[in-house]
Amino acid sequence: MVPVKEPGGPEAKATPAPGIPTRPGPPHLRASLRQTVAIAWQLARLDLVRRYTSTMLGLAWATLTPLGMGIVIGVVFSRLFGTSLRDFLPYLFCGLILWSYFAACIDGGAIALIAAEGYIKQIPGVSFFAYPLRMVFAAMVALVMGLVAVVLVALALGRFPTPAWITLLPALLFWGLFGLAVCCASAVVNTSLRDFTYIQTVAVQALFYATPIMYPPTLLADHGLAWMLTFNPVYHLIMLVRTPIVFGQVAPLPHWIAAGLMIGLLLPGGLLALHAARRRVVFWL
Repeated sequence: MVPVKEPGGPEAKATPAPGIPTRPGPPHLRASLRQTVAIAWQLARLDLVRRYTSTMLGLAWATLTPLGMGIVIGVVFSRLFGTSLRDFLPYLFCGLILWSYFAACIDGGAIALIAAEGYIKQIPGVSFFAYPLRMVFAAMVALVMGLVAVVLVALALGRFPTPAWITLLPALLFWGLFGLAVCCASAVVNTSLRDFTYIQTVAVQALFYATPIMYPPTLLADHGLAWMLTFNPVYHLIMLVRTPIVFGQVAPLPHWIAAGLMIGLLLPGGLLALHAARRRVVFWL
């Protein structure tokens, strides 16, 4: 703060406004966790309002879009795989909703810091973690709404709740942590290397076709590609949600272990990458 010299008295430091982080300490440490979460949520809420405020159905489009895709794709692929639409539609719809969340996190991370350039340069006291978290919050709102629609579709097709559905709560926690990990990593890489956006787009598209969203996992295993399932974190996370809703069972333990291990590696890596880049971000923007 700039010292203020009072008439006839010694210099006195200006008192900062309440709620504004003060020195010492780097900006990302000065902001408390509660403040970071509150700022991220307010920014996410504004993003959602801006995105859907001019549409007639609003946030419902986040659910109707994958549902429409699911019906169109389901009609075709259910015939290709020789299964009924009643069995295939919940399977496909659930996968598309979860994939949309993953895509929103990794694509949102690519612009998380770039879109917040004004905030970063004018309000340095806000933690950099608020900006990727903003993207995750917005994606999580759409995910929850989408899963509600998946449940309604499943109920309409005669799939009733089972005790296994309680595992959806820890599964959503896993998805939230995974989304934050990929969002932070994407933010750092895409802000420092702007050309990486195009590489990421191709890689995400390839991962989509390598993940059992529109087809059963056995299709890969039967062709000697089981390793693509083993090392695919998105597949394991999808199974944590898809298994209880579609099959009425708790996801097998290996999926929980694999998802936990991969989140345990990716989340610290993403957070540390953003922490290490905090002093360079301003120069990248």
